[in-house]
Amino acid sequence: MTAFPQIPTNGAIDQATTLLLVRHAETEDNVNMRLSGWTDTDLSPRGESQTELLADHFNRHHGQVDELYTSPLIRARRTAEAIGALTGHTPVLLDDLREMYFGDLDGRPFEELRDAYAHLLAADENSEVEDFMWPGGESRSGFMSRVLRVTNTIAARHPGRPVGVVTHGGFIATLLTILHGESPARWRKWVVPNASLSEIVWDSSACRGALVRHGDASHLEALLPLEPTE
Repeated sequence: MTAFPQIPTNGAIDQATTLLLVRHAETEDNVNMRLSGWTDTDLSPRGESQTELLADHFNRHHGQVDELYTSPLIRARRTAEAIGALTGHTPVLLDDLREMYFGDLDGRPFEELRDAYAHLLAADENSEVEDFMWPGGESRSGFMSRVLRVTNTIAARHPGRPVGVVTHGGFIATLLTILHGESPARWRKWVVPNASLSEIVWDSSACRGALVRHGDASHLEALLPLEPTE
């Protein structure tokens, strides 16, 4: 797999776009441990509280972003709308910002998957399986291509400027494998908490970037901590 060199963070490349990557707040599927890709689950009560803290933090520190983009799925859109209500941005919906599509098993409980599809879970968790695909779903390589395509599209629209991007845990983790020149099968090492903020600078012309912040959830300290969920 091609390794992408990192952009220096000393201002040497002033056309690099700052991408403020927000993972959506906690959902009912997160709480109920369901495989949640394109299923349109809503936010949990805890997720509602997270959006308030996240939106306030984003507005105070990043309220002057050029634009606010979001996945159209309810959990991301509602998170983005909470941010936009304070920053004055109307979120721009982009289909390519959606989570990976898990096909026939999208929305199924992990307990059911462990009982009936243990071989698929094992393959999904095997970092040596480069191009795993859920039945009827999206392949890792296809998802990676989509992640890279929309990242480049957004960055090319806002050279040298900051933008907000509200998306999903798998999207952010996969983008970070690309950034670090790793196999997308190793996405789990980059999983971020719900309602967290990650920051990268990305040069769309060179298709490379540098990580500035990873999964910062310090703005959620008023809530009891939970382990990140997929």
